[in-house]
Order: sequence, then C-alpha cells, then structure tokens
Amino acid sequence: MASTDVDRIKEKLNIVDFIRGYITLLPAGKNFKALCPFHPEKTPSFIVSPDRQRFHCFGCAADGDIVTFLMRYENLEFPEALRVLAEKAGVPLQTLSPREQREFGVLYEIHEKAKEFYRDALQTHGAARAYIEKRGLKPETVEAFELGFAPGGDALTVHLINSGFDVNDIARAGLTHKNTAGLYRDHFFNRIIFPIMNSVGKTVAFTGRLLEGAAGEGSDLPAKASSPAIALATEGAAAGAPKYLNSPETPIFNKSKILYGFHMTKNDIAHARSALFVEGQMDLLMAWQAGVKNVVAVSGTALTPFHLEKLRRLADTMILSFDNDEAGIHALERSLDLLNNFDFYVKVADLGGFKDPAEAAEKDPGFLAGAVASAKAAFSHLFAHYFPRDEAGTRELTETKRIVRSILQKIKRLKSATEQTAWLKGLAKYSGISEVMLMKELNELPMVPRDVEAGEKFEPKKPADRADALAERLMGLAFTKGDFLATIREKQSWLPARYQAVLGEPEGETGAALQMQASYLLAQLPPDCIAKEFSDLLRQLEISVLKREQRELKTAIQKAEEVGDEKVLTRAAERFHSLSKRIDELKL
Repeated sequence: MASTDVDRIKEKLNIVDFIRGYITLLPAGKNFKALCPFHPEKTPSFIVSPDRQRFHCFGCAADGDIVTFLMRYENLEFPEALRVLAEKAGVPLQTLSPREQREFGVLYEIHEKAKEFYRDALQTHGAARAYIEKRGLKPETVEAFELGFAPGGDALTVHLINSGFDVNDIARAGLTHKNTAGLYRDHFFNRIIFPIMNSVGKTVAFTGRLLEGAAGEGSDLPAKASSPAIALATEGAAAGAPKYLNSPETPIFNKSKILYGFHMTKNDIAHARSALFVEGQMDLLMAWQAGVKNVVAVSGTALTPFHLEKLRRLADTMILSFDNDEAGIHALERSLDLLNNFDFYVKVADLGGFKDPAEAAEKDPGFLAGAVASAKAAFSHLFAHYFPRDEAGTRELTETKRIVRSILQKIKRLKSATEQTAWLKGLAKYSGISEVMLMKELNELPMVPRDVEAGEKFEPKKPADRADALAERLMGLAFTKGDFLATIREKQSWLPARYQAVLGEPEGETGAALQMQASYLLAQLPPDCIAKEFSDLLRQLEISVLKREQRELKTAIQKAEEVGDEKVLTRAAERFHSLSKRIDELKL
C-alpha cells in the first residue's frame, strides 16, 4: 500500500478533531491530553499533537497517527481502517491492491447490497411485516436499524451475481453455500434479518430470526427457487432449524469483537458513562424504542474481554438485564466475574413480572426505563434472589452451602478489600450466616485466576531501570529549552543508548514523542519550576549512573579478592570510595 492515500487522508482529517469524537481531550499547551483509551489510568498520559498529527501515551507507549488510532480503537485491519477514513475524508482510494480489495472491500460491498435486498424484501412480505408489528416494533425503529427479510432459496445469491459479484466472494461473505446437489443456496431462509454493523457503521454480518410458517406465506415476492434442485433443497428447510441463525465468521466479522447496536448507541453510552447490556436483538431494539438509548447486545456469543475492553473506554457502570428466569440468573453469574475483572460497577435491572426486557418495553415502556434507573448492585440482586425473605430457612443445607460458596467465590475475586467486606456483610444479612463464619469460609476458598487471559492484557510500559525513567523525563524537558538540550548533549554518556540515539536523530519517532512530552510538561509545570525540575532530574540521573558503576565495581572487587590481584583491588576500592563521596555530595 503506497503512502499517498494515507497522506491525502491526513490532509483532509485533523487527528485532534477525529480523536475528540471518541474520547474527551483537554488542552495541554500546544497539545491535548486525555485518559488513555488503551489502558486504565487515573492521570492523563495520552497526548495528541496537532502539529505532528500523532498521538502518544506515556503510560503504555501506544503511539501512531490517525490510521493507527482507528485500527487500535475499533479493532480494524489496515485496509478496513483506510477505507473508513477515506470515506470520511471524501478521498478516493487509488492504490488498493487486488488482494486487499478482494479480502476486505468486496465483502463490505456484498453485505451492503445484501442489506438493501433484505430491506426491500421486507416491504413486500406481509407475514414478515405482520410479525414485526406483532412484536411491537415501530416503523422508525425498523428503519433506524435497517431490518429486512430473507425469502431464501437462491434469491439473494442470484441477485448478488446479477449485481456483478463473484459467487465465490458471496460464499466467502457467508451469504451462500453449496447444497448436496452442488448448487448454491442462500444462507438465510424465511427469516427476519437484523443487520450487524461494526463500530463505524459498516454492515459486516446478519442475524436471521426464523419466521414460523411456510416460505412465501402472505408474500408478494416469489419465494420459489430458480431451479428444481434448489426448490428441493429448500423444502422443509425450516423444519428443525434454529430460531436464530447468525452469519459465519469472515475476514470482516468476528463475533467475539462485535457488539450489536453499538454503532447506534456508543455516544449515548459515553454520555451516560453506563451501558444496559441485554442478550438479544429484540431486547435491544425494544429497549432503544422505549427510550433506553445506552443499550448494547452481543451477536451469537457470550460477553468476551474484547467486548468489555471496548465498553470500558466509554462506561464505568454496566447494567445487566437478562431473561427473568434461572437461565438469566446463570447468565448473570457467568458475566459477573468477567465484568469485575474490568472494574465495572455492575448493576441489575429488576424486570418484575416480565419475562425479558423486550416484553417489559412492549407492555410498559416506562417500567423498563424506571428499572434501569433504579437498578441495584449485582450482588444485592443475587442475595435477594437466592435468599428471599418469605422462604427463609426452607432450603436444604447442601443447596444453601453450594449457593453461599458460589457467591463467596465471586466476592473473593473482587479487587477491593472494602468491597469484599461490604458484600460479606450483605451476604450475612440475607443468608443468616454470621459474618465471622463467612469470612472463615472465604479465606479457605482457593483463589481462581481472573479470566482475562482470553483478551488482551494491559501491560504498562516499564522503564528498564531508574536511569531509564529519569532519562525519559529529562529528555522531555530538554526539548523545552535550547540550553537544557546543550547540557544533555554534554552529559549524553549518562543516557541509555536509545536516548543517545535521539540526540542524533531528534525528528525520529522517539524524538517526536519526546517533543510531544516537552509540550505537555511545559503546560503542567509552573515556569519558575522548570529549571529546578531539570536540575533535580539531572542530579538524580548522575546518582543513578554512579550507583550503577559502584555495583560494577563491587563485582570487580570480589573477583580481584578471589584471585588475589592487589593492584586491581586497590584501584577499584579507591574508585568506589571516590564515587561514594560524590554521591554524598549530590544528596546534600
């Protein structure tokens, strides 16, 4: 991929304006600062430079330009990110290779065309429209989320081929496959279609909800296949078919990373700093229609660390609303540990007598909004469920023990000792078991590792040693004033090798990052403190360098003693004493 496309995009899009659409940026001198979206932190260390059109985090070392930011934030490959930015900038891409075009571009185009086909088919299928109306979905909701209908047979396959797409690419998109007769048929048959979009609103997959009844029932759209073999293949296709069917995973669709509806609701989630998490598409659509806009759902999978990393950038609180049955409670329990690993404050919206969020929103929209607003902490919800007041003392002891141990295991996994203590008190109150006994049981439980290994772990950038940490800050200050830089050049032998290299190539990537840090430091430090800060850091760096030399001398002295080399021993001891004297002077 030539760099000309990237350069033309950068000319049109300002990195500050672009990143501001994702996170809150605050002025910091010539630059802007923010809490890093790529690792948890409480003090802003993420810097965006309008002059250099780059970002850099001094906490986790994330660094790059507008393309890099989008790739990392939205989990996109380079061609995908470039296509999104080019469209936003109004820049035609000139240099996509045939492989890249086939790998990504054509799949997006096929999905967009398929979405249009399904949407048009819904308008002419009476039974599908009747089902949607029966479920309580309003026309504006159907339009906003672009619902459709899949008649099945080979209708979509033929439509896409006639639109100029290769059948192999249609199959690679997961929208058609060969039957036993070796002929192609559509993946979705007689189903209400829910398009699945990525975070930037590109259609990447579909979910199909089976429409009960024969294909074509009440439809003005011919549902029969275009060949007898296809007709035979589709006869009875609904028998034993799953109620919900998802697209298979493709180069543009990974269900463990995609959240249904997120492209529509992410701004509401960021504004509220909370997200309502529901299990399915209908639950999300009905909640959104009822006015709960900060809602999100998964697509054919359980919650994953990738989902939560994306949500954690925008929200502090996760409100769960699963089906109002034992399966829903088990889903809550499975989700709780993972959510706590990401330091969410987890709540549960009590659905009362309604079976799921969709039913609550359909029958009483105000009830669902109220349940979300008054959601209780997840542990309080579990306590109330397992230890209802009117059933106190009626459960078998073995069952009580199992429930208590299960809840205690979740409490043990909490990071905060304060939280652990608070929830132990709550469990004691509901269960009738003394807090002392619960604490004893808690301490005896084995610690189960937190389940974050399935996702990307945050590994903060750790300087190799104290000298490295001091050198980084010194170099940042050095770029604020010419005489500071001159002093550093005189003392460059004290610096780790990578910082010495920066002095020879200040316009390189590391130099650019340090100059961004310089601007940040100027904005953070009072003008009359900068010189003192530089002097103190230089003094500390010298002490660090001298102590490192002392450690090397200790090794030399030990070796000299072992072999009886008095000459080396005397020279090393004198040098060690001299260094100690200098260190004492510097500490005064």
